[in-house]
Amino acid sequence: MHLILTGATGLVGASVLHNMLAQESISRISILSRRPVKMAEGHDKAKVIIHTDFKKYDQALLDELKDAQGCVWALGISQNAVSKEYFSSYGSAHSSQAHIA
Repeated sequence: MHLILTGATGLVGASVLHNMLAQESISRISILSRRPVKMAEGHDKAKVIIHTDFKKYDQALLDELKDAQGCVWALGISQNAVSKEYFSSYGSAHSSQAHIA
């Protein structure tokens, strides 16, 4: 099974990745990340794709992800790092763009 994971460097995403790596039924993990993911290093079934703009997905990326059977969206941002207005719209704006792509 091929799965997509976002947010793998955060608290929730790292835990999800740890469990995905342990599951034999998961043969491939495409990790969309803003930065390198140390936990994925050395695992053949995990591929980190550095992707900084989660509102845009080019055709090459979409082609690479097209056979995925599921996605865990754990991407987030600390509420202390941004304004309340930005934080309120952050998750829904990014995940809805991914869904459209």
